[in-house]
Amino acid sequence: MTKLDKKNKKVVQPLDLDNCQTLEHLMPVPKSRSSSIISIESEDKSEIKTMLAPPARRDFDDLFSFESFIRDETWDNEFDYYHAHLQYYPPFVLKECRDNLDKIKPTMNKNNKRFKRHLQHHINKHLIKDIEKCCGYKLNLEKAEIIDTPKSVTWKFKDLSDHGFTQEEEDLFDRHWKLELEISCNNENAMVEVDYKSVPLV
Repeated sequence: MTKLDKKNKKVVQPLDLDNCQTLEHLMPVPKSRSSSIISIESEDKSEIKTMLAPPARRDFDDLFSFESFIRDETWDNEFDYYHAHLQYYPPFVLKECRDNLDKIKPTMNKNNKRFKRHLQHHINKHLIKDIEKCCGYKLNLEKAEIIDTPKSVTWKFKDLSDHGFTQEEEDLFDRHWKLELEISCNNENAMVEVDYKSVPLV
């Protein structure tokens, strides 16, 4: 069943991770992208350089909306230019407290070995695989740089691969992009932050 997004006045397709379309071929960069090109004057004011402004950050507080946004960006041919940020309680936390946020134990945080183990499992077996389905192309986010501090633990992933497309196809449409995924939790609560960027390589 489809529903209407009242803010953007367009039909919203419900997310079905088992039936997400794959991106078979690249297409030209959308014409609307030209509005994101900005001019910057050099410090000595001798030349003006043009560059692509960073994509605007979209904030989400539930996993479903976050994944739907990623899927929609692929459908809208903007798969290489977006920034999504998510703050949420992972499914294993909600399952343990039976969706009653008041029953989340204060010990469920980065200092709890069980919490970290469950989060690591969620990232590797669910989150990254679901993001890949929503993107519609191959991701290479297997190795993470892990930064563990007294206040937080962060997993940083980078994908500079060809995403399953040939070099010729990427060159033909000038669609080269990188993906950056950062997932973190803190020592105060069970909230997890996900920052996901798809940025064109110039």
